[in-house]
Amino acid sequence: MNEVFVLLGGNMLLRGMYEQLRLRGYNVVVVDWNDHPAVTGDCHLQIDVKDATKVIAALKALNRPVAGAYTCIDLAVPTVNAIHAWRGLALLPEPFNRVLTKEQMTFHWQRDGLLGRFSYMADRLSESQLEALHHTHDLIVKPNIAASSRGITVVPQSASSDRLQQALQLARETSFDQRCLVEEYISGREFTIDMLGDDQGHVSVYGISVKYHSLNTTGSRVAVKLHWNSTAYSDEVYRALADFGRRCYQSIGLQNAYGHLEVIRRDDGTVSPVEIGARTSGYISSHLLPAAADSNYLDDYLKMLQGQPVADRDHLGGPDSAMWYKYNIPPGCTGQRPVCLADYLDPRIRVLACRRKGLQKGQTYGLIRDDNSCDVQGYEMLAAPKEILTIDHIRQAERQFLRDFCGYSGPIDEN
Repeated sequence: MNEVFVLLGGNMLLRGMYEQLRLRGYNVVVVDWNDHPAVTGDCHLQIDVKDATKVIAALKALNRPVAGAYTCIDLAVPTVNAIHAWRGLALLPEPFNRVLTKEQMTFHWQRDGLLGRFSYMADRLSESQLEALHHTHDLIVKPNIAASSRGITVVPQSASSDRLQQALQLARETSFDQRCLVEEYISGREFTIDMLGDDQGHVSVYGISVKYHSLNTTGSRVAVKLHWNSTAYSDEVYRALADFGRRCYQSIGLQNAYGHLEVIRRDDGTVSPVEIGARTSGYISSHLLPAAADSNYLDDYLKMLQGQPVADRDHLGGPDSAMWYKYNIPPGCTGQRPVCLADYLDPRIRVLACRRKGLQKGQTYGLIRDDNSCDVQGYEMLAAPKEILTIDHIRQAERQFLRDFCGYSGPIDEN
């Protein structure tokens, strides 16, 4: 009888995890409250991923051995932990039986001298204090508990007071606890740092991606290119980021879990953490990091669940690069020809996975609200030797694609 592996969430981006788990011999159970999720696995349980009691009861009723669980949803991490506790697998420590909020993250990082910016809960500030911050700093307003870049608004110092109030309202409405943060907006390059740790103090970094953001949003910050093992920065910069990421992971007490950390690096080299999740996202674990790192991120996670220690080393600097490319059609443009980015890429670049249903002739595109609305347009998961898969090559191919697809010839992302 094959072991079962549980995916909490049936988002289209989990198709890669389903494929890789099937290759490893697992039957995959997908838990998702939708009638028809994009990924249904070998068995679909229509249950809220946050309801650990119902999920475990349904898994028990299957009468199948459960080898572990995975999610890319922050709100489902406590359910992952509950499944692992039931099955006697490696566990996150007690605080992570609840959802980790941005307030908790910033508290720990500030305590340990890692935060590098001001961050306040908006409900602890008076109107006059909020206005004083607005008149002296560029701000970013964030929901305390949310995902997929939803509800985040950059409020420049030059913006009106109404703009700040609108940002606060949006963030509160988006957050699951109706609370939000007001933070100093820091300019610089954003990176992601993907880690895995155990309960023996080992934390390894499997990849660092350079992020490039869309110009075509409603005011949020939505990344449309994540580029792992890129030649855009030196090995020295990546090593420093890996060390910083490890310290952020340990600061909040993470153990026996993935860690997906977002950071900003200023021009002077100082780094500030943005947020961390005790999980990874989409195709990162299944396709992208296995292509770019020198160890398989998914296999090492499966071993860690069984109590094997994480290798006390990092997995950076391999020969290949990987990229999560998100289609980013400018607003007002209309599809004209059935082409895709891959038509313009160097043939040595491998397409690991793709979604192109959103590239439709006759469709007119609007502004992007968040990561989810961006992914609906489509994506390409790419890998190649890092001297081939460069940001310059991707941008050149993207310009050609946009010219032919919708007649667009303007700027394409934030440098």
